Amino acid sequence: MYRPPLYLNQNSMKIKRIPTANLTYEEWVELRKTLVYKGMVGGSDASTLLGLNPWTSKITRWNQSVGTANMKNIDNEVMFHGRLLEDYVADLWQYWTGDPVEMINNYQSKTKLRKSIRRNSIFVNPKYPFLFANIDRQITMHDEMNGKGVLEIKTISGYNADKWSGGIPPYYIAQIQLYMLVLGYHYGQFAFLKDGRHMDVFTVEANQNIQETILVEAEKFYNSVQEAREIIDTDFRTLDNNEAYRLVSHLEPNVEDEYKVDLDQFLSEKHKAMVDRVSVDSNDEMERLTKDYIQYRDEEKLAKSNKQLTQQLIKQMMLHRGAQEIDFGHKGKIIWGKTFNVRYKDIDKTNF
Repeated sequence: MYRPPLYLNQNSMKIKRIPTANLTYEEWVELRKTLVYKGMVGGSDASTLLGLNPWTSKITRWNQSVGTANMKNIDNEVMFHGRLLEDYVADLWQYWTGDPVEMINNYQSKTKLRKSIRRNSIFVNPKYPFLFANIDRQITMHDEMNGKGVLEIKTISGYNADKWSGGIPPYYIAQIQLYMLVLGYHYGQFAFLKDGRHMDVFTVEANQNIQETILVEAEKFYNSVQEAREIIDTDFRTLDNNEAYRLVSHLEPNVEDEYKVDLDQFLSEKHKAMVDRVSVDSNDEMERLTKDYIQYRDEEKLAKSNKQLTQQLIKQMMLHRGAQEIDFGHKGKIIWGKTFNVRYKDIDKTNF
């Protein structure tokens, strides 16, 4: 478990605020980048460090902090709508009871059950100087929970929500646990708007095991970034991005167990930028990995062929029966419209 340095006494433990109220979205992104370049870890980074982020690898995130990989400004239509809908969802959350009809009645009668406010700040707790929190809302009053809490607003598709146990993706859990840790809160809530029309609210209590894991991984990540930056800074040559990477690549995290698209892109960019490419002799590990690759490649070809054949058999059966949809009850369904969409979970097999 992480323990704060001895020089941090109780008088210095006051949580620091970095105001963001007057910043544009672009300026806020740039501010967050400055924290990332320091090796600090925010809410959306927690899932990356725990291997729960399906989009970002720990290696890419580490190189962004070190300065050996570019950090792209990612904004899209989904994120744009999410920001616009945040106030709307936060307003409905005040009237939520768990029953949509009761929520509507409370809204019409202006019966608020809880309150939240924007803090317009990035928070840094001196106990954990390598973490920062940028919460959507601070819960100031709640009909069922005591004290202050974190409110996170999410717009999500029903399809994605159905894939996770309890309806909450694990990368969101890591995010809110980091926020509670930084702010010292014992609970948080997610207010979900699914498919733009279905409201749901989930309560998440502080989990010591998750938070201790975040602390251990974040401190290790932060220290590794500082070590890499020190190596680069003490080299008095003028280094480009790729020369700096060669100096510190031995410090970057290991490849995770799950494939990440962004890591493929990062590795390809680095390889493309190499000037002096050489031929090296193989070793036992490289030969083992190559054999594994050949095996998986051949299995993939067979699996793809079998998948395509099975799809044709299903389509033929549906065509003969004049069906657009096959309903498996609580296990899922197949819908053949413009695309062939299979949503099926063998629950009996899973529970065996």
